[in-house]
Amino acid sequence: MKRLEGKAIVVTGAGSGIGEACAVAYAREGARVVVTSKSRSSERVAAAIRAAGGEAQACFGDLADEAAVERLIDVAIGAHGRIDVLHNNAAVTGDEILMDRDVASMATDIWDVTMAVNVRGPMLCAKHAIPHMLKQGGGNIIATGSSKALQGDIGQTAYSASKAALHNLTYNIAAQYGKQGIRANVLMVGLILTDATRQNIPPPILDLVLRHKLTPFIGTPDDCAAAAVFLASDDSRYTTGQALHVDGGFASHSPTLPDMQALFAQMTAPTDDA
Repeated sequence: MKRLEGKAIVVTGAGSGIGEACAVAYAREGARVVVTSKSRSSERVAAAIRAAGGEAQACFGDLADEAAVERLIDVAIGAHGRIDVLHNNAAVTGDEILMDRDVASMATDIWDVTMAVNVRGPMLCAKHAIPHMLKQGGGNIIATGSSKALQGDIGQTAYSASKAALHNLTYNIAAQYGKQGIRANVLMVGLILTDATRQNIPPPILDLVLRHKLTPFIGTPDDCAAAAVFLASDDSRYTTGQALHVDGGFASHSPTLPDMQALFAQMTAPTDDA
């Protein structure tokens, strides 16, 4: 039997990138998927899943709007009668990320829209999904987090702060509803080679990031999807309130590691006199 056979899963921000890859992987494992996006891009993803023999439907709207979230949850319940997994994946991308800089340069509207999408949206989705999960005897909430929540940097201040808040929101869900059968975990991702990454991040920066990976490559959305399937499945039934890092080891080591490796390689390299 497929690992997610018969489960009803809602994936937000599923019109591209990590969300799309997770939705496709969930469906491949037998889940009935509701894919959502702010634009109509989720329709393409749902159609592709159905063409591959899976079960999916699209829903779209602004997750910062509580009425839109209520409609999303109603669509999922109307279609499947339950929500087994809510995957809070939606996050700001594109222009908002590019304009998200240091604190002194922060545009208030960029801060506000980042918090609205990255924190308010997941809270509203959980708020309206949890009562259904309680009625059915349990459920599972996954949040796509970021290793940036653990680090300071020269930019993406709002994004990093919002992800830290999302992590804590998820841990609170795990603490508050665990005894009632609801699990909640963070899929902690690092830089992933999505289409948006390739379009917006110059190769020299990608090369710099790769130096700090413990793997010899930068991961793809499919790497995130494989970990998400584990969290969505009963294989992880004893895992809750946790962050599963899918970042190539980026957040696990000393910041000086790449420079130390280069220094030691230089010190131990054979010389012409050897």
